[in-house]
Amino acid sequence: MDLAEAVDELYASPLADFVAARTRLVAQAKAEAPDLVGELKSLRKPTVVAWLLNRVARCEPAVVAALIDLGERMRTAQAKGDGAALSAARPERHEAIEALVAAARRSAEATGTSFGASASDGVASTAVAALADPGSGEALASGRLLRPLAYAGFGEVELDDAVAVLRLVPPMSQDEEADGAGGLVADDARVTEIEAERARERELTAARESLHEHERALGAARLTHSEAATALEAAAADVDRLEEEVARATEHVAGLETRPSG
Repeated sequence: MDLAEAVDELYASPLADFVAARTRLVAQAKAEAPDLVGELKSLRKPTVVAWLLNRVARCEPAVVAALIDLGERMRTAQAKGDGAALSAARPERHEAIEALVAAARRSAEATGTSFGASASDGVASTAVAALADPGSGEALASGRLLRPLAYAGFGEVELDDAVAVLRLVPPMSQDEEADGAGGLVADDARVTEIEAERARERELTAARESLHEHERALGAARLTHSEAATALEAAAADVDRLEEEVARATEHVAGLETRPSG
C-alpha cells in the first residue's frame, strides 16, 4: 500500500463516507503495510469547505492551476518592485478568486451540498492565501485540505493543521521560496477590500431575502383580504335574502292572525 495513494483515495471519497473509507483503508493497511496504520488512523475529516476545495482540485484542476500561475507572476513582480505589473494584475486576481468560488459552488450544487456566504468566504480566503503564498497554492492543488486557508497579509500561511500529511505536498523550489518568503505585502489592502466586497454582498443578499419575505407576506395578506371581501359579499347577500324571507314570513303570520275564523 502506498501512503500517497491511500490518502488521495480517502480525501477523494464523498464526505459522508469519510469515516467508513478511513476504516477500510486502515484494515487494508493492517494486512499490507502495518507501519501505515497509525498514520491512516490519525487522518482527520475535512470541513465541508475544504472538501469542496479538494473536489475542485480534482475535478477542475485548471482553475487551481490558473490561480497558482497568477500567484507566481504576482510574487515575481513583487520581488522586482514592478508596481505597474501588480496593478495590471489586480483585475485578473479578482477574476481568479471568483473563479475558485464559482468552481466550489458548482461542486456544491453537483453534490447537493449547502453553499452559503460563509462557505464562499472560506473559498475566497483560500484563494487569497494561494495567490500570496506558494506553499498554500501547492496545498490547495494537493486536494488534501482539512480546512480553508487564511493569509494574514504578510509572511507564510500556517499549514501544519490545514493539510493531511503535509510532507506529501510537493516542496517549493528555492526560487519560489525566495520569492514567496515575504508574501505579497500589497495583498493586505486587497484582502480588506475583498472582505468589504463580500460584506456588501452578504448585506445585499440579506436585504433581498427580507424583500422577498415582505413580498410573500403582502401576497398572503392580499389573498386573505380578497377571501374576506368575497365572504363579506356572500354574507351581505345572505342578510338581504334572509331579511326578505323574514318579511314574507311576518306578512304570512299577520295574515293568518287577521283571517276571520270559520
